[in-house]
This record gives sequence, structure tokens and C-alpha cells, in this order.
Amino acid sequence: MERKYLALNSALLFWLLALTAWCFAALQLAWFFASLSLLTFLYQVNVMFKKNKVNEIKLPDVLPQAPVAEKDSTAAEKHGTTVIASDVRFEGNIISGGHVYVHGELIGNVDSAESLIKIMRGGRVEGNITCRELIVDGKIVGECHGDVIEICEHGVVTGTLSYRTLAVKKGGIFSGIAEVLPAAIEKTNVVGLVKESAPEAAKTGELAK
Repeated sequence: MERKYLALNSALLFWLLALTAWCFAALQLAWFFASLSLLTFLYQVNVMFKKNKVNEIKLPDVLPQAPVAEKDSTAAEKHGTTVIASDVRFEGNIISGGHVYVHGELIGNVDSAESLIKIMRGGRVEGNITCRELIVDGKIVGECHGDVIEICEHGVVTGTLSYRTLAVKKGGIFSGIAEVLPAAIEKTNVVGLVKESAPEAAKTGELAK
């Protein structure tokens, strides 16, 4: 007999004994066995209920793993925006692949050849600047090299400007030497086509005669 059915079988046995005692008019004995049968049956029901409850709250063997956030690529970090805050005084050179915004004070050179450098109002740079586009609304002391340079109303530049396009708004101040860069050379995918100059063409014609 399995152990889990022992209490149920005992309850049936006590109930049978109670019926037998009832048939022989042994009322007290019949009530005694009937009580034992009821108690045993309730015990069996309680055990089965607890077992089902434990099965319901059983935890899975393998817990789901939380998703792991992937770290941003180094390329994204490399080409991010560099900001010098208004309450920061930085000494040293900056080489950046992204935009540079200077709100505070920077002592050193800034190189961001393919991006924008903006000196905000209240910002100050003492050093050389190389970039694609330069917007000055603060102060610069040094050499500035860029395709497009714009000096805003509160901008003050002292030094040398090398540019292809220059704009100075009303209120902006520039003191120093300005140099216009040659036009950018347009790159073509055609190789081997070289246009002869006029003197060379004439010379070739004379030799042919």
C-alpha cells in the first residue's frame, strides 16, 4: 500500500467498523469509529491540498537572465561632442573627430579638421585652432585655420586668420593678419586625363611642323 493512500484507507476502515458497531447496536463504539474515520479523511484532504499548493509555487529550474546592455561602440565615443563647461579652465591640446564647444577657458591648441568649433559667449581660447567651420562669440588669441570663419557680435579674435570664407557681424572685432586660402581642389574619379596648358600646346604644334 502506498503511503499517500494510507490515511484514506484508514478512514474507510474506521467507517466500516463504525457501520459494523451500529449494526450490533454498539452506539458509543459506532460514534467513536465514525469520528476517527472523519478525522482521518480530513487529514488526507489537508495533506493533498498542501502538496498541490507547493507544486503551484515551485520555482523554475532556470531563471530568465536579465538582458545585458551593450556598450556603445568606440567609434561613437570617438566622434562625440566635446564641451568645455563655463566653470572649467582646461590646459592642454584637444584633438577631436566631432564638434567642440567652449564655454569656459582653454589654454592650448584645438584640432577638429572635419568638424565645427564654436567659442560661446564668455568662452576664451588661447592657442591655435584648426577646423572646418569656426564660430566665434567669445575671445580667441592665436592662429585660426578653417574653411568658414564667422565672428559674431560679441566675438573678439586677435592673431591670424586663414580662411576661404569670412564673415564678421556688427560688433565683432578682429585684430591681426588675414590670409585667404586657395580654393579647394575638387577630386575626380577619372585618372589619366591631364589638360595641356596653352603654351605647351603651342610648343607641341611648332615641333610638329
